[in-house]
Amino acid sequence: MPIEERVLEKISPDAKHRHFVARVVSDLIGRTNDDIEAKGLDLEVRLVGSVAKDTYLRNPDVDLFVMFPETTPREDLEKVGLAIGRSVLGGEERYAEHPYIHGSHSGLEVDLVPCYKIESPKGLKSAVDRTPFHTDFIRNHISEKQKGEIRLLKQFTKGIGVYGAEAKVQGFSGYLVELLILKYGDFRKVLSEASNWRYGETLHLSVPCRSRFDSPFIFYDPIDPKRNVGSAVSLDSFSLFIYGCREYLKKEDLRFFFPRKGKEWDLRAIKREIQSRDTRILIVEFKRPEIIDDDLYPQVRKTLDGLKSLLDIHDFAIVDKAFQVDKSIRFVFELQTDVLSKCRRHQGPPVWLDNSREFLSKWKGKMTRRPFIDGGRWTVIAEREYTKASDLVRSQMESVGLGRDFRRDGRYEIIEHETALSTTYKGSLKMLLDKRKPWER
Repeated sequence: MPIEERVLEKISPDAKHRHFVARVVSDLIGRTNDDIEAKGLDLEVRLVGSVAKDTYLRNPDVDLFVMFPETTPREDLEKVGLAIGRSVLGGEERYAEHPYIHGSHSGLEVDLVPCYKIESPKGLKSAVDRTPFHTDFIRNHISEKQKGEIRLLKQFTKGIGVYGAEAKVQGFSGYLVELLILKYGDFRKVLSEASNWRYGETLHLSVPCRSRFDSPFIFYDPIDPKRNVGSAVSLDSFSLFIYGCREYLKKEDLRFFFPRKGKEWDLRAIKREIQSRDTRILIVEFKRPEIIDDDLYPQVRKTLDGLKSLLDIHDFAIVDKAFQVDKSIRFVFELQTDVLSKCRRHQGPPVWLDNSREFLSKWKGKMTRRPFIDGGRWTVIAEREYTKASDLVRSQMESVGLGRDFRRDGRYEIIEHETALSTTYKGSLKMLLDKRKPWER
């Protein structure tokens, strides 16, 4: 049996599973309507997302929208919508453009989201108001066969690690996957076309909008052409998708859809690898903030960039970097060296410029030796303020562009090279060193 048929057989819901999902949805809608009636409200409950479109994989998330009249004040929509969600699901409060409730029912993840019931996408009052229109658009335009093609592409993007628009992944949303199948017709055609994409690739289903986006990948939303459905796709996710498509078309393999976990890394092998590279490891560890992933990951990336900038500015050459999100957050840096010479060369302005006088005045008496002219510019051999990377981070953490919750907590630990090469940090070092793609494991 061809690989893609085998994948479809494995990921497509069978009659028993469809019945189960339908029963869960029916029960949730009934509970939600009962709660709405008990509160004396006149609201509509709407199933949206992949379950409504029949493009879901097994064990799908269920998306229920509670639709409020356009005249409802935003404060009331949020307050009442959350109250309904808590009553039906319990769960936890999460936040998109406005709060909603996330929970589970009969083993399926469920989002219960308040939104406005609007007549046209032109009348959007919040970003989530588009979703019912997205659901209708896909249902009205895809064929039965294309539902299978969508499932294949969803599983492929999952397998190579680029499925999901959430901040953790920065990849392809389910709606974007569906639009790609509508654009190109089937799974293989998407892969074939994507193999030739370039930065700034711009797609649409009809007439493109004049709006311009600074993004690696652009797909105009047929419901709202001023919106880029691909805005969440990071440069790395975009690039990995292109490469994954090329590699699969060269040699089909089930691992593109279902990657192996991969063998555990032996600490001795990690030490040998670091030793062979003659580099040094520095880890900065923070307590994990108690916030949802969509708030956490942007702050993690900002903090990583802030620490990188600090090390760069003070001449600590970074070979590679990574982060690990677990019970704590670890930022791992591989440095050419973690100890620098006491002095550095510092170049000033050309001798003939007026500000050369300021340069001479500033460095008079603060240098290992007097300023000298080299290539027409004033130059000094100056003393470094910090020669150890750990001392620099410890002393200058206040100046680092940290994520808001990392700065608020303020607690961190610096792990230097010798301590970093231990069992405690094996997982963090694997994140740094393991460059295999998911299908290569």
